[in-house]
Amino acid sequence: MDSEVLALLRNYLETDPSDLSAQVRVLGNLLVITWAIHTLDWAFRTGDLDGRENGNLGGFLGIHPREITGLPGVVCAHFLHGLERRKGLNDNSHIIGNSMVFAVLGLCLALQGVRFFYVVSIAVLLSSGIGTWLFGRPGPHVGASGVLFGYMGFLMTYGFTSFNIGALLVGFLTLILYSRLVVGIFPQDEGTSWEMHLFGFLGGVFMALVLTSLRPSF
Repeated sequence: MDSEVLALLRNYLETDPSDLSAQVRVLGNLLVITWAIHTLDWAFRTGDLDGRENGNLGGFLGIHPREITGLPGVVCAHFLHGLERRKGLNDNSHIIGNSMVFAVLGLCLALQGVRFFYVVSIAVLLSSGIGTWLFGRPGPHVGASGVLFGYMGFLMTYGFTSFNIGALLVGFLTLILYSRLVVGIFPQDEGTSWEMHLFGFLGGVFMALVLTSLRPSF
């Protein structure tokens, strides 16, 4: 990475204030925004509820690999979740599961600084989105799990590269709680975007290596 970019990034992170209320507020705001979008998507849905047709926002703003119209999904897709119907009832398991993991991993990351959280989040969002747009199967691909896998990759790697006891403990905790999910970066059932998982995870590992030399954890 260019030395000037690294210098700017270092300066940005060095002035990162430690404010628990701000850290929690950032996570809360992102969850509220994601659930608000999901609620609107459900309220104005048309057609199938599985997100595979243009009947909801996933059809318009999901990632459609190698299609120009799918480029907005590189950013937008991470705030969208599948709309499904099981046994005649609406199933929100996709967004509920992602929200729970985001609350845990997001907090582990945000406690290291709000700016730290922003940098890693933007990096894994873009790596997941761009990688899926370039190499993914036909879409749409939606969901925050690409970012969450990025958090996993970052926290697990940073814990062992930063030589900081706090980061190491967080890395071990992440490994214990979520290591079984890492298999999600490999090809699996058609309804799961393992591509978003894979490229998010790789983006997290990359950012851990980059930030190790720039800023100590906690």
